[in-house]
Amino acid sequence: MTRALDIYGGRDPVELPAYSIPEVARLIRVPQATVRSWALGRRYPTVDDRRKLFEPVIRIADAASRWLSFRNLVELHVLSAIRRDHGVRLGEVRKAVDYLRRRFKSRHPLADEQMQTDGTNLFVERYGELVDASDQGQMAMKVCLSSYLDRIERDARGAAIRLYPFTTSREEPDRRTVVIDPRVQFGRPCLSGTGMPTAVIAERFLAGDSPQEIAQDIGLSSDAIEEAIRYESRAA
Repeated sequence: MTRALDIYGGRDPVELPAYSIPEVARLIRVPQATVRSWALGRRYPTVDDRRKLFEPVIRIADAASRWLSFRNLVELHVLSAIRRDHGVRLGEVRKAVDYLRRRFKSRHPLADEQMQTDGTNLFVERYGELVDASDQGQMAMKVCLSSYLDRIERDARGAAIRLYPFTTSREEPDRRTVVIDPRVQFGRPCLSGTGMPTAVIAERFLAGDSPQEIAQDIGLSSDAIEEAIRYESRAA
């Protein structure tokens, strides 16, 4: 029998440092400065003209080299729902995440299966305490978080294994056309079920090929090709 080649050296690809901060910002369509603050923390001035360090919200795979894992990417995908859609201040988000970390006894509570079940309610409850949110605001937060959590595919153990990023608006139907899988193309976005990187499709389109021509070559629908192009153009 031929032994399978372990290209990851026995490590789980979900945990490997594989993404730079600029790349994560592009994949989840969040400004680089925001991703940097979430992942590395930031220094801010105080009233006595001293600068204090604001602790990062998540714990990244390789802090020394500033590289993030797929699990970190999932965490930031969820964080983007909270910050971008509801404007919760970073310090308040960090307090709520720290609360979940203690409650679940997890290093990465936003990426865990518990977040998909009782974690959302717990987070929103603590979020409400922090920002005095109305019942209507809390319900909107729950709906928003659920839409982001639904884009995460998990294995039988509940671990996140794939992320289906939004290709258009965040309120779109769950088409799952584009997938980020750490075991396929080293975690670069691909068309679902094909292993074809969306960046390659976008390059062909920019070179002059029509979506119909690309679809015919690959054997997919032109709708899928257009989704890939749309995702790459919005990410750029």
